[in-house]
Amino acid sequence: MDQPGGYRVAPIHRKYILPDMRAQRITAGDKVIIGLQGTYSAMNFGGMLVASGYGQLLNGQPNYGTDRGAFGQRLGAAGIRDTMQGVFTDSVFAPLLHEDPRYYVEGAQYGIAHRALNALTRPVITRTDSGRRAINGAQLLGYAASTALNNAYYPPSNRNVRDNVEAYASSIGGSALSSLLIEFTASFWHVLHLGR
Repeated sequence: MDQPGGYRVAPIHRKYILPDMRAQRITAGDKVIIGLQGTYSAMNFGGMLVASGYGQLLNGQPNYGTDRGAFGQRLGAAGIRDTMQGVFTDSVFAPLLHEDPRYYVEGAQYGIAHRALNALTRPVITRTDSGRRAINGAQLLGYAASTALNNAYYPPSNRNVRDNVEAYASSIGGSALSSLLIEFTASFWHVLHLGR
């Protein structure tokens, strides 16, 4: 639906708000739905496969080994980890901290460096429900809770402070790279004349 000024109203449960969209106000219940929908997206499944394949290639944590069964274990662990990150971040902490879990794509009206910096800092800086910028407590706490839960299903060799800090840092870094990808994907399709 188009609005005055050429903006479309973004669907209520849309996780990524494009530059030509106007976001609707969302409730705590909407945040829960956004978190659950985002957990089971094609992009998220792709990320799980890539992370599991990379871990398999390097025999990285979780250290299950390098055989075929190890890849399945890594993929399962990635599924649990990503699900818990989405639930804790968007469905639990965002409502409690009154933060907006959606990502607002800045688009071509901003320079590449500005857009990249905005995307890369997204795991640390977010918007509140009132639109102010704030520390992204929901993501920082959600990823910390998910990392702590890793100890329930990771191998005993990975249940230590160093591996937990490494897992937390890699989750934050992965989130930053994901935001970077989201920020520039729409522009990429536009350049190829394949999408709005």
